[in-house]
Amino acid sequence: MGNYLTSTISAEEHDQHVHVRPARRLTNEKGRPIVRLEDLPEDVLHTILSKLPAREVVRSSVLSSEWRSVWTTCIKLSFNGPDVCSGRDGAKSEQGTQVFIDRVDTVLQRHRGRAVDQFEIKFIFESKLADHLDNWIRFAMTAHTKNLAFDLAPPSNFLKHGDHYRFPFELLDREGASCLQRLQLCFVSFRPPPAQFVGFPNLRKLALHVLNTTNQDLDNILGSCCKLEWLSIVRCHLKDELKVTRPLSHLRYLRVMHCDITKIDFHAAELSTFVYKGSFIPVSLRHASKLEKAKIWFYDTTFQQAITSLLDGLPDVRNLTLQFSFQRLENRWVLNSPHMFSQLRHVQILLIATDEDADKILYLVSFLRAAPFIEKLEVHFLCLPTLWFANCGPLRQQIPANEYKYVNLKNVRVTGFRGARGQVEFLMHVVENAPAIQGVTVDTTQRLTDAYDPDEATPTLDRAALDMVRGPVLKGLPSHAKLSLI
Repeated sequence: MGNYLTSTISAEEHDQHVHVRPARRLTNEKGRPIVRLEDLPEDVLHTILSKLPAREVVRSSVLSSEWRSVWTTCIKLSFNGPDVCSGRDGAKSEQGTQVFIDRVDTVLQRHRGRAVDQFEIKFIFESKLADHLDNWIRFAMTAHTKNLAFDLAPPSNFLKHGDHYRFPFELLDREGASCLQRLQLCFVSFRPPPAQFVGFPNLRKLALHVLNTTNQDLDNILGSCCKLEWLSIVRCHLKDELKVTRPLSHLRYLRVMHCDITKIDFHAAELSTFVYKGSFIPVSLRHASKLEKAKIWFYDTTFQQAITSLLDGLPDVRNLTLQFSFQRLENRWVLNSPHMFSQLRHVQILLIATDEDADKILYLVSFLRAAPFIEKLEVHFLCLPTLWFANCGPLRQQIPANEYKYVNLKNVRVTGFRGARGQVEFLMHVVENAPAIQGVTVDTTQRLTDAYDPDEATPTLDRAALDMVRGPVLKGLPSHAKLSLI
């Protein structure tokens, strides 16, 4: 979220309520009309004010009598500690904290009784701030705020003295909570809400970062968000399952990153995007039949174990990006799962190949056998120098016979190519079993991050490695297919 105080209204409201002040016909020495800021429509003035920090917006009231109350009609309020406390070592000192509190209170006092669509607080949390944060929550409820953000940062001495801000569910009345559509909370703790808590019936977007809570309390809160469409959970250390018992029937986006959890279990039939980064855990999104895109980054697991788990938890994903850190390859041709990725069309595998994996690269075909309908395959290797022309591992002729071919596969791309036997045999196996292949790209550049930033890497040519596959690949390709060696 940025620092802004703007007004946004619909076209219908604009026609009914916005009145342009007639410009005063002042002219300059050349006879051209002079238009001053106060001659602009109010919604344009609010847009101008939106580009300024909150502190400067308040100071605009001294420009003229006509500007004295303009800023109090803005319906978006954002308070960023460094902006509000500029000139006082930011928000680090005790004096800076008090300055921040006083300035926020001053602005909110002028907005009493007015609607505020967006209200954002960004500051370093300390215990003396808790009561004021509670008061600002009360203000948000009475102002019928739609977008609320408490972006709190841990103090520098958090591990020794600190604690999270306890989010006061008891201060959320039915009317105010029903107005909330977006909620962002950082460095807060959830405790069991009171019995009269009605939940967030109209909340669409929820971001929870550095959250301190339990699985049961989080389950209760998320279960009360019946219209939730977008959910991000970062650095939430439950040390338990992240499980939501009730179906989230409107959820379309789910991101979970750097959390100490043992499993992810959601019932989200409309989910279209899933992002996960962290230690290997089981993921269960079996009801997500419309899952369009999944980006998974697992730490410390075997390749085959991860694929088997995803087969059980994400069977309907269509586009999969799979990255590993500290992974291990196993010498297994077949996965321990009866399932297949029946909807999978585009696959990106980002793999760090170590010396221990040099003789196991060909076993990547265990994944392809579970994804018979893929159309586009990318494998990005990050290899140690010792993998150049590594002459170890099985040949493709040792792969157990399989009646299935990759009949829909049209495009193959391999980067980080080092001429290792496993890479060559894997590439040849794919080409020979893809009758509809249209294009093959072999790149010696290590583009491990290419899936996220295609223009980041600069190609480096190594002719010896590419010459190894030029003739065999061309021989195996259909006449209409294109081979690109980079």
